[in-house]
Amino acid sequence: MNTLKTLLAGLIFLSASTQIFAINDNPEPIVKADYTAILSTKKTKKEFPYKQVISFYPAKAFANYMMGGYERQVGPKHIFKVTAGYANFTDQNLQTSFNNDLQNFSALRFDLMFKYFIGKNARVFNGLYFSPYLSFKNANFQYDDFNNFNGTVWEDGQAQSIAGGFVLGFQVPIGESFTVDAFVGNAMIKSTGDYKQASRFMDSYRNAIGLISGFSFGFGF
Repeated sequence: MNTLKTLLAGLIFLSASTQIFAINDNPEPIVKADYTAILSTKKTKKEFPYKQVISFYPAKAFANYMMGGYERQVGPKHIFKVTAGYANFTDQNLQTSFNNDLQNFSALRFDLMFKYFIGKNARVFNGLYFSPYLSFKNANFQYDDFNNFNGTVWEDGQAQSIAGGFVLGFQVPIGESFTVDAFVGNAMIKSTGDYKQASRFMDSYRNAIGLISGFSFGFGF
């Protein structure tokens, strides 16, 4: 009888141990973090809804320039931009020095850019970009260099300037239809004619390798 009880107790213990330490043939799936979903929730850059932008340069008004630009998307990350400007005034009221005075000033200007927006998931019209830069301008005017002791003597002058280089810029959309664009860079600048007399505030003529910059406000269509 004692042997039977011992055997029965052993079977009960063995059965309980098997239940406790049994391997689960159908385990519950282990929940892992879905990093793809987490990353997809990260805020992505806004895609500008338009492929074309008309730009204006408010700062150039200080140099009596009326400047406007046209931008168009020409690739997944590329934009081509052309800018034209016109200046015309009778009396000079904004100058860089007191070496001369100007009147009857008229000028034309053209700029070209080919913007490449930087980044694997770059959006055109929204982000950092790199661009070659080319600018040409021509001016006709009259100047007085203050070297005459017999009063004001106006002399005819003309100047040309061409600049070529590279810029780094940043453009962002404002709302659904507008953009703000600013760039800065270096360019080789070559000027000829009476360029020293033509140099004015926000409209310099010089021979140098120097800083160039720009700022524009635009709207898409």
